[in-house]
Amino acid sequence: MSIDPSALHDARELLRRKTTRIAVVGASNDPSKYGNIIVRTLLRHGYEVFPVNLRETTIAGLTAYPKLGAVPGPVDIVDVVTPPESTLGILKEAAEAGISLVWLQDGSYDETALRAAAEAPFKTVHGACIMVEARGAGPRP
Repeated sequence: MSIDPSALHDARELLRRKTTRIAVVGASNDPSKYGNIIVRTLLRHGYEVFPVNLRETTIAGLTAYPKLGAVPGPVDIVDVVTPPESTLGILKEAAEAGISLVWLQDGSYDETALRAAAEAPFKTVHGACIMVEARGAGPRP
């Protein structure tokens, strides 16, 4: 499956906004894991970041939420950094929460997850890295 060009376009537009709120599902306190690297990178770029992790209460100095539905207020992008077997449940949660864009990081999906994402009521980005795209988003108004 290829990247939905309209999903990537929409994601890039969201990354250009100062007010973009990003939930990182699979966030981690381990500085060697992408779930931590992504949270810290997005924070450095000035985004409002909401770590989601079942077992942690704080990550990178931020309150961590046990599930996507516990994140307060609207979320613009859900960035997924979990194993593919966990991603299916996250896709269901994202659909139930009315999320409009889900970003599947490399390693978070397999063919089953991509099929489920294709049938979901939100746009999905995969095959691109949110950190690279955030860096290339340029100045946000």
